[in-house]
Amino acid sequence: MILADRYPRTPMRRHHDLASWLARHDKAWGAMYFSEIFEIEYKAEFDWFDPILENDTLLFVDPFLIFADADAAWQRAYDEIMDYFQSAFKLLASSKLNQKHQYFKRTLSLMEFPEPREFRLGFASKSSEGSGSGPGLAKKVVEAMSQAIRRGIEDIEHFEELGILVSGINKDRISDITCDLLKPRLIKYTQNICHTHDVPMHVRKIRHSHYDVARSRWMDAEHLVPVDPETDKPILLVPKRFLRELPTLSSDNWGEFLDTSLRDDLNIKLSQGMKKEEIIALARAHPDAVRRWVQYMQERGSSAYDVDSDPKLHVNWQRLARDAANESPIEKNPQISNAEDLLAFAHTAITHFRDWAEKRGGWRVFWRDVKDFKTIPESNMQLLFLGVLERYCAQAGVRLDREVETGRGPVDFTFTSAGDIRILLEMKKLTHGEFWHGLRTQTLTYMESQDVRHAIFLAVRNSMSKPMKERWMKLDVEATTASESNSCTIEVARIDIMPKESASKS
Repeated sequence: MILADRYPRTPMRRHHDLASWLARHDKAWGAMYFSEIFEIEYKAEFDWFDPILENDTLLFVDPFLIFADADAAWQRAYDEIMDYFQSAFKLLASSKLNQKHQYFKRTLSLMEFPEPREFRLGFASKSSEGSGSGPGLAKKVVEAMSQAIRRGIEDIEHFEELGILVSGINKDRISDITCDLLKPRLIKYTQNICHTHDVPMHVRKIRHSHYDVARSRWMDAEHLVPVDPETDKPILLVPKRFLRELPTLSSDNWGEFLDTSLRDDLNIKLSQGMKKEEIIALARAHPDAVRRWVQYMQERGSSAYDVDSDPKLHVNWQRLARDAANESPIEKNPQISNAEDLLAFAHTAITHFRDWAEKRGGWRVFWRDVKDFKTIPESNMQLLFLGVLERYCAQAGVRLDREVETGRGPVDFTFTSAGDIRILLEMKKLTHGEFWHGLRTQTLTYMESQDVRHAIFLAVRNSMSKPMKERWMKLDVEATTASESNSCTIEVARIDIMPKESASKS
């Protein structure tokens, strides 16, 4: 969590001793980007992705983009990934799929990939600590490889094909595996960037960063890398042109290909709501169709997520949050001695955020396509709000936790002040499919689990349709009913992000 809004002013590169640097600067800043920590003036023409160090960015390294890259060095890197998997296939085939055979066990160990936390990418609720890919997933991967071998397939054209055959291999795992296998190259890539921008580096042990050919296994090793001065953890960078929201070769794309190209060939009926298990079953039953799909995707090509324009606000939410908090500042050090004071503070913070969104043009960042009324994902709206709240709470001496696990699911935000006074805040888009469930059930469940008597339900208006107008108007009545029925206090707050006319037009 972030408890202050102060930033280092002295270039860190002049202080190669981390202890000395930390002594000069308060550690409690807002979450910062790599470029800000090391005082690099980041430019769009830079090849590398500029990560937020405290929060993982919901983007993933797509191996297909590495495969299709024009740079021969990265093409060789992809070949190295495939050589690794082809060797594993041969090793597994040599075991005759005997689970007690040493080659089978060795293949299992080769398919274990720890989460490469150094990159700050992928899924994470509130920090850059992730879950990783352990023995359980390795077993599933080897199971899929075994099934392929039984069908006479002893190699794959792209390792992501395994994600079409195994339910546990999602976009996060594909990205993790890619980063793990290319970690030696990406360490050198990061070192080159640090040399270019005069970023200090320190020797740190990095997991899964050296492949011991003699032992046929990955080892931990020490490397000279940049270090997060707050956590003392290593940082690694990736080319931004390899980042996507979804891998090119994924079960989602395979399902779409089935729907548009192979429905008649396979004589199957496909529904829009197909579960991944059903898609996987089709892939296992029709391996030739999977190969045709891979060939089709290679011919069609793919493209990276535009990190710099950032249409869905995966990346720049922290910068925008900083601007919003600065444009609509809040009173510092308010007196908070009871639940009513804390509730009033939370409403004040929301009011300032609403003022920025509705009156200062902030509503624009909530939309990735205003003409087609497509908003950014709700989770990124919450991230933007989080970034603003962190700064307000720091100024007020209030602790803010995001997605606190209640035992019945995570609540969006929890405010805590002196004496362990707490209130909850749930934030939902008006068009969310479980909007009323969030107010009538979810919020109450969280309040009970956390033994909290006060909550705010924050509705974000993103539609003016007749049903949504009715929903918008019914909010107060629904909140009052829920409060009275459960002897608690649920208050309503609103933010209207609908596009506004300019002052001259209005």
